[in-house]
Amino acid sequence: MSIRNKYSNSLWISRTVKSTFLSGVLVASSFASVNAIEEVAVIATRTPSPTSELPGSISVLDSQELRELSSIHIQQALAQIPGVNYQRGNGQESLPSIRSAVLTGAGACGNVLVLEEGISVRGNGLCNVNELFDTHYEQAGSIEVVRGANTSFYGSNALLGSVNVTLPNQGRNAVSLELGENEYWRAKAAISYGDADESHGRLYVTLADDGGLRDESGYQQQKVSWRHQAQIGEWDMRIGATATYLDQETAGFLVGLDSYRDPDMRTRNLDPEAFRKSDSIRAWASFSRLLAIGTGKDAELNITPYFRKTQMDFLQHFLPGDPLEQNEQTGFGWQSSLKMNLSEGLDLTLGLDGEFADGELRQTQDAPTNGSAFLRATIPAGVHYDYQVDVSQLAAFTHINWQLAESWKLIAGLRIERIEYDYDNRGLDGRTRDDGSACGFGGCRYSRPADREDSFTHASPKLELQYQASEQLQWHLAIADSYRAPQATELYRLQRAQTVADLDEVSATHVELGARWHTDSTLASLVAYQIDQRNVIIRDSDFFNVDGQRIDSKGIEFSLRYNLNDYWSIRVAASYAEHKYDSDQLVGGNNIRGNLVDTAPKLVANTALDWAINPSLSAQLELHHTGEYFLEPQNERQYPGHTIVNLRSQYQINDQWSAALR
Repeated sequence: MSIRNKYSNSLWISRTVKSTFLSGVLVASSFASVNAIEEVAVIATRTPSPTSELPGSISVLDSQELRELSSIHIQQALAQIPGVNYQRGNGQESLPSIRSAVLTGAGACGNVLVLEEGISVRGNGLCNVNELFDTHYEQAGSIEVVRGANTSFYGSNALLGSVNVTLPNQGRNAVSLELGENEYWRAKAAISYGDADESHGRLYVTLADDGGLRDESGYQQQKVSWRHQAQIGEWDMRIGATATYLDQETAGFLVGLDSYRDPDMRTRNLDPEAFRKSDSIRAWASFSRLLAIGTGKDAELNITPYFRKTQMDFLQHFLPGDPLEQNEQTGFGWQSSLKMNLSEGLDLTLGLDGEFADGELRQTQDAPTNGSAFLRATIPAGVHYDYQVDVSQLAAFTHINWQLAESWKLIAGLRIERIEYDYDNRGLDGRTRDDGSACGFGGCRYSRPADREDSFTHASPKLELQYQASEQLQWHLAIADSYRAPQATELYRLQRAQTVADLDEVSATHVELGARWHTDSTLASLVAYQIDQRNVIIRDSDFFNVDGQRIDSKGIEFSLRYNLNDYWSIRVAASYAEHKYDSDQLVGGNNIRGNLVDTAPKLVANTALDWAINPSLSAQLELHHTGEYFLEPQNERQYPGHTIVNLRSQYQINDQWSAALR
């Protein structure tokens, strides 16, 4: 018997506590008790598969876990997964980390593919490091995470992992209201219509307003999603759309040693003018049907066209002169697959994916730069960048799932992908002011390359062997390759004397060995991995975007869910890893080869103890620990780490009302 609250469709809402204050939340919801169902994931193969048949490197947060967490920021949910160490920024911002250091820079977003319903939320080469706020995670039915390569079905921008947010297309009507400190509130509604056996759908609305802990900070955010399912002749049709809007007043960095420990300093905002405004819309339609391919043999055909458009303006308060960036992209594409059962125990999937996108970026500065004579001379007011780039992507893949014997399964895949960029500089070429005049001290900081075309082709293979040692124990050994193309900002947003960024794709070789154990009361996994990243792109000491660097990563990940009895259960998600620079590179005159990558804690662990006090009342104690890590590549300065304690309690008032305190 699971000790989780038996009303698995209820909405349990909680408020993240900043400092030591408690925040109360009252929630109205409509729900019904249901029997437990087997957990499934679609991120591995685009079709629902029981997680018991998937490797331990694939994790799923189900609807009940997500309701109990009711994350204000998606980092709070991802912290429940081993090997994932997303860093929460101000407002709804975040920095990615899956089997890696916490990543920053223009190409950081290319290391983790962010999806909603299996479709990337940004286009190839046009990703954004904060793009998780474009997903409707607040009302997700599940969040699925692949740690490592997800080779055959997804290509570029999934170098180290993938995150997929899904929303169910049916359920009971529900509304909720959350109230908390700093003038925080969030309202959610989910409304279903139609017959579950026929045409049906569900509409989701989330409205949030946060006054912010720090001065002149906070955000307003609105999200609307629609999911619909129907039968059209022999075709199963699923349609979906998500629209989001974020208006955020951003708090800049704190300055000074241990300033975050000062009760007065930690609420100050030294960049009160900083802001971020972002809106996005995505729509898709999935059509699937069965085809007869022979006597007693069927094939499943799936075709999913999609459309996306995003626009974002934000003040780059972290740069001299506080320039304004305005970027947008419009794109459409499709995913397709044909899954065939060739014989007993042998499935073959073939697919063809494509995408075309138009991206634009403009960076401008209104006023002269404050600071030294060098900064004033080299960073002028006016237009810094103004370019447009057309991106096209075409990929073909194959995937084999072969039951070799009763206990042995072979999984193999290959994806061949080509990405092309057609870049158009709409400003003046070179590192001049926007009127063509030269800057002092040798030239302006920002360099605009001339019009050009770039293309990247990569083949990504995967081979995995699974062994079902017993009904409870499964082993897997996997070897895979993944890659990401350089992002447009790495290729065309240059600085100083660099006029061309001759960059190649970043690739990684993954080797992992893991085991998954499950019984009626226990679900555990243990995975050991090694990742060799090649041709890593960095910005060097000359401010040039260059490739050719290497990073070697080794780690162990452990997860456990164990029901002690009918009242108590425990959950653990922990990882221990070392990420090292594995190529010669001078930083501050020192060769950092062999040094640990900065902002990469070795130990990250999350532990939660659940207590079902009675059928109506439950509580949870959660501890999240981030270990020490170096602050710079020279490994001279170190952050000591921290531990966060969360307390949550939920009370089911009656069949329609519930309340939570966190």
